Amino acid sequence: MHTILGIIGFVIFAITMMPVLWMIHCTLDRVCVRHARRFCKRHGLEVSRVRWQMEFERRPDGRRGVKTEFTLVQLDCLDGQKQRRLVLLRVWPLGVRKLVSDEIYAESYDSQWPQKCA
Repeated sequence: MHTILGIIGFVIFAITMMPVLWMIHCTLDRVCVRHARRFCKRHGLEVSRVRWQMEFERRPDGRRGVKTEFTLVQLDCLDGQKQRRLVLLRVWPLGVRKLVSDEIYAESYDSQWPQKCA
């Protein structure tokens, strides 16, 4: 009887914790994006749009390895001369860790960004 109650208790606990863990995950993403936006603003860039993904270590054979604690945040920005820039940052909840790249935005990149429905 104790075993069945233990299993039922664990299942109920797991089901109730999933939404809480999802909210924590989404909040941490928002914190990382906020750090990235601030970084761009401090460097005179106006952010147009943002996307992010988890960062994975690269294995020696070039394949994806273990997830790191960092999030890669990519920002489509305008600089002081209103030229488009593509900024890639390694971010974690405590701030921007590294500027990975800052390059001129090629028009071909537009097809790679997720498009919003009108």
